[in-house]
Amino acid sequence: MKIYVGIDIAKLNHFAAAISSDGEIIIEPFKFTNDADGFQLLVSKLESFDKNSLIIGLESTAHYGDNLVRYLVTELYQVCVLNPIKTCQMRKNNVRKTKTDKVDTYVIAKTLMMRGQPQIRQLLRSRYDGS
Repeated sequence: MKIYVGIDIAKLNHFAAAISSDGEIIIEPFKFTNDADGFQLLVSKLESFDKNSLIIGLESTAHYGDNLVRYLVTELYQVCVLNPIKTCQMRKNNVRKTKTDKVDTYVIAKTLMMRGQPQIRQLLRSRYDGS
């Protein structure tokens, strides 16, 4: 079973949630800070799962998520940076038509689930290592 983690990125605080490949909520939305302490909080919520079953997705939003992506790739998580146009299309399919940080975590996770295989971490590592 795959677990899709959606992260809504912002300048100071991010929100994350996780769903299973069956659509079951695995981790309810929670807030974490955009710093080492916040990143460790995120990892602490994920560490009970096999890293190979996790796919973490976030929207490409300026530079606010760059440090988080670098951190997660260094920790050997599979990370996929999504085009906001893709998540916007998924958001439009949402019956409630709401846009909140907590709802967006699910939208991002569902977008990951619908798109199939994400970019592998080696590609992202080369992007952030400059190699």
